[in-house]
Amino acid sequence: METRYPMKAALATLVCLSALAQAPQAAFPIEDMDSRSLGLQYGLSFRGQNITSADVPSHETIHTLTLAYAPIPYVALEAGVGLDRLVVETNRSVAFQGEFGFSPNFGLILSSPYFAADMVRVTAGARALYLNSEDSHGFRYSGFISNPFLGAVVSPSGFFDIEAGLRAHFIDGTMQGPGGVEKPFSNQEAFRGYLGCTVKSPKERAFLTVDLDVSPGLDADWANGPREAQVGVSFGALLGWNTKSEAPRDSSKYFPDFSRMKERLKKMADEIE
Repeated sequence: METRYPMKAALATLVCLSALAQAPQAAFPIEDMDSRSLGLQYGLSFRGQNITSADVPSHETIHTLTLAYAPIPYVALEAGVGLDRLVVETNRSVAFQGEFGFSPNFGLILSSPYFAADMVRVTAGARALYLNSEDSHGFRYSGFISNPFLGAVVSPSGFFDIEAGLRAHFIDGTMQGPGGVEKPFSNQEAFRGYLGCTVKSPKERAFLTVDLDVSPGLDADWANGPREAQVGVSFGALLGWNTKSEAPRDSSKYFPDFSRMKERLKKMADEIE
């Protein structure tokens, strides 16, 4: 069944959500994808986590541009490029302020079929990103950040999804000084609860996702960025969403005499021979 959604109302909704969220993580509407479609998405996230055994607060600003493809139903692959900048605090002041570094990202997303009156589905998967941030003095933080997750998606209508669940947050990183000395680092809180909302405009094939996650170590002091939390916004579109071939149209509906004309032409050709 075709759904209709006024463009002005859709834009107003997206603008309001972006303003409220300030900035989240992306989520392709996998239920609307198939092997004939390709998802394209831009995301902006602000994420904070305490690192090393001293629980030092650190903050990331992440820009990503991601492509997604669903080769088979209920499975989507993601790959993209981005920029990630890290800031590390010491005694409530900034000790390391890195520059934006190249940050490739990739993911695997799984989804179950709908159940419970065709409104609910289970989703799981993992996303990973490479952190690479260096400051003007030659200090550098780098390493892989992975985020496996398990959640449930509720779709009360074709215009939006609500997702909630548990997300892991693992950092396997290295701190390197100008002299080449390296030390490993990781984060302390490994698990977070998350909540997301995706608004979709089927006619325009567009979507916007607002995402928030928090760990048990959440801190209310966000002077330099989120503390043990992430907030972000992403938006994109599905390309080739309606690419399924249509059945041939019945020409007799528009040209009632077509069959009779065809027979007459064949008869004339036979007479000429």
